[in-house]
Amino acid sequence: MLWARGISNYIDWPVHFAHATKVQYQTLIEWYTHNPFVYNTRNNYPFWADVPSGLLLRLGVPFKTAFLIPSILFTALFIYCVYRFLRRRNFDKNSIAASLFLFLFSSMPNGEGTQPQLWLNTFSPNRSLLLTFSLLLIVYDTFSDLLASNVKETVKQRALTCLKLTSITLLMCLTHPHTLLSTAVVAIAFTIVIFKRKHTIPIESIAWALLSLAIVFTFKNLLWGEATSGYPIFRPNWTAERFFVSPILFWPLFGGVVYVLGIALAAFKKRYFELLLILSLTLLHLLFQWQINEYDNIKNTLLMMFLCSIMIVELLPFRKLLPVICLICVIPSLKEWTEIYPITSQTEMAIAERIQADTPKDYVAIIDSRHNHLVPMFTTVPVMAWWDFYSWTLGLNSKPETIFRFEALQLPQKAVYTKPLLLVARQDGSYSQHEIEGRFKDLTGSYLQFNQDFLGNLAPFEQFPGYTIFRKLPRSP
Repeated sequence: MLWARGISNYIDWPVHFAHATKVQYQTLIEWYTHNPFVYNTRNNYPFWADVPSGLLLRLGVPFKTAFLIPSILFTALFIYCVYRFLRRRNFDKNSIAASLFLFLFSSMPNGEGTQPQLWLNTFSPNRSLLLTFSLLLIVYDTFSDLLASNVKETVKQRALTCLKLTSITLLMCLTHPHTLLSTAVVAIAFTIVIFKRKHTIPIESIAWALLSLAIVFTFKNLLWGEATSGYPIFRPNWTAERFFVSPILFWPLFGGVVYVLGIALAAFKKRYFELLLILSLTLLHLLFQWQINEYDNIKNTLLMMFLCSIMIVELLPFRKLLPVICLICVIPSLKEWTEIYPITSQTEMAIAERIQADTPKDYVAIIDSRHNHLVPMFTTVPVMAWWDFYSWTLGLNSKPETIFRFEALQLPQKAVYTKPLLLVARQDGSYSQHEIEGRFKDLTGSYLQFNQDFLGNLAPFEQFPGYTIFRKLPRSP
């Protein structure tokens, strides 16, 4: 059995399983041309953080190990970059540990529903975020060096700096594009300060900005069209509409002690640069909706909370209060540590292996609207549509294939398509209690599953423990 601790792990890991499975079985071209969420659609998801796991699976490494190894490596990179970042700012080891604790373990006290209270749970499934946050700190230090340096760099040094920064932009586009906004805020803030002090802007930063814009717009036009069409939009009241909280009160209530105390100390101690970054990210989060799912806005507040955390550790006048503050900040999220959800079982993984081996390549699967369904997670059999929440987040919910899937679930005996269909139905046809009563219940308005009465009119092709497989031939041309 594979278990997930916390709502974010439970929701997100199936996506990463699916992409690693595609890497395991498919060609590089198919990684982009075959979308695991909706059939007959290009893959618009930035999946490259899952490629190492997929390649390990391809080499025959056991499933859990294939995901554990890259997670350890990305975590080591993250810790190294945070350590290096803080050591450059004269933090000792105890201060670094305290900063990491506040950043990762302090909670959003009012987080609820699909939103994790614990910042660590945002990083845990998003190994891409571990990577790109590390890269963000490298960008921060690169601009910090440009600000501090009084030595005129050679053309070669400037070219290497531009190459490094451009490579970071490309990696972010491939793995976690949300971090690009935080990166841009850091670059713009430093550029303003550099120009104010030196009355010039480094040519390498201008070249990087132009190259980055070209890269980002190329990705937007070729891959991110559905997920970003019409966005960002100016929507300053979105927190009131989604969370029933005024924008003015949102971060004091949701960021809690870390946010309020971090800002207060930065202002009191006249740390205006850090305050500029924190307030800029706060405003960008509150005033604009950057993608279809408002929750994705939060992925650009991690640097904000990281800076608040280090402001507390560095500037708190009474050091003996730091353990008390750490304790206060972690208490609201303790309940989330006890939330454990079953993602899948060994039996389901074995069924998926059989389906992968036995299903002809031209079949398309009809499955329940279930985020942890075995077919997309562990096979390359294309699904007509996967989970409605995923489709909506990626801008794919209006595709004809999602409509056809809905109709096929309601009237499976009448479902006929231009391709042969594989109907994969859970025999009990039900959702578990934690799906219909717990935090999971708010993720979608309705749970779409096969009409079990009408399934009885079809002849099963194959039966497995808990699942029945049906095959339907395509309609005549």
